[in-house]
Amino acid sequence: MNRNQIFEWHPNLVWIAGLACTIIAIGCTRTPGEGGQAVIHGKIEVEQRLVITNPSGAVRAPAADEDVFIIYGDRVGPDDRVQTNFDGEFAFYGMRTGDYTVYVYSEDTLPAFNNAPKIAIIQEVTVVDRDEALDLGVLRIFEDI
Repeated sequence: MNRNQIFEWHPNLVWIAGLACTIIAIGCTRTPGEGGQAVIHGKIEVEQRLVITNPSGAVRAPAADEDVFIIYGDRVGPDDRVQTNFDGEFAFYGMRTGDYTVYVYSEDTLPAFNNAPKIAIIQEVTVVDRDEALDLGVLRIFEDI
């Protein structure tokens, strides 16, 4: 079978291959998440209070071994979790461009009748450049001592 016979046998082969490539290209839309080169980093600081509702006499320190969560785009639950190091620092590596929500849990500083033992301290961020290093600064959580 020579080359001309192959194309006569499959007259729509080129059209089908072009359609398949188009479908693959459209289906590979980049969404927020892992697979990029951007870094989202920051630091967690704990403010320890004798009485959680009273900030007087509070002591601040790096929050070691705290769980920090990230949500990719508009998804519902956490997509990844890291722990802070001994100095309260954290980083999410390999992020693509897009919107992210970073959060950490803290004790609630409202009166005890609120019945909310933990609240989320939330920071929203957008990665614009694929090589970006975004510093969220310090996120403060609270702890009753």
